[in-house]
Amino acid sequence: MPVRDTFCSFCGTKYPEPLTYPRTCPSCATMVWANPIPVAVVLVPVIDDARTGLLVIRRAIPPQIGKLALVGGFVEEHEAWNAGGAREVREESGVHVDADLEPFWFVSTTPKPNRVLLFGVAKPVEVGALPPFAGDHETSERGLVYGPDGLGEVFAFDLHAEAARRYFARHAITGSHAFRAL
Repeated sequence: MPVRDTFCSFCGTKYPEPLTYPRTCPSCATMVWANPIPVAVVLVPVIDDARTGLLVIRRAIPPQIGKLALVGGFVEEHEAWNAGGAREVREESGVHVDADLEPFWFVSTTPKPNRVLLFGVAKPVEVGALPPFAGDHETSERGLVYGPDGLGEVFAFDLHAEAARRYFARHAITGSHAFRAL
């Protein structure tokens, strides 16, 4: 299996063993670090008659194919975390949200903290204002969850389930997740 950062990305020289971070190229002195990768995850409240649910997608790619997740993904180097989150919502669910996200919860993945999840909350959207959904290679379904109970069984990622539970607790919403496809 290939090892990441085996060769200097600037001059191509092979790094000496043992391969630890940070790495300094023996030829050109370029340094490389294994920094964590930022991931923007957006909680999109959707008003559905008398109740409010959170927008979720069903994953069509590994890991956890077929499980539900909040909408999110990697932040590109040219964008702020909130702009990346709004872009991911549009790409994965077809829903357009403003990039003016409320910071909600920031946490590193465990047990390997190589991802920093930046959870933000979008302004609420009316269910009737959602555009039609067209799945793609990443997302097979879009829907809503309405409460915290049972999220651990249906969500792909524990930290997504925890963020949703925190959101529901903040808004005094209890009961079953009661997933509904949209």
